[in-house]
Amino acid sequence: MSDLFLTAEELTELTGFKTSAGHAKWLEKNRWRYVLTRSMQPRVSREYFLDRMGLPRGKTGSTDQLHQFAQVVEPDFSALDRM
Repeated sequence: MSDLFLTAEELTELTGFKTSAGHAKWLEKNRWRYVLTRSMQPRVSREYFLDRMGLPRGKTGSTDQLHQFAQVVEPDFSALDRM
């Protein structure tokens, strides 16, 4: 079940806050769907995260794979020289 929700470290990376209250505050402000656990810790579905970030859906437990999809590819500007 660990890959079903974002980890606390991933929420910290996403929100910039280290506390559960900070995570919830950021998620609410940015209109992200989440649920609170009994101990008031926000839980964000990994599928929802992937959808919001525009990344391919599928089971992935590694943020390294997410960073791979998020890399920016620079366009080929050499075509402009041929005009």
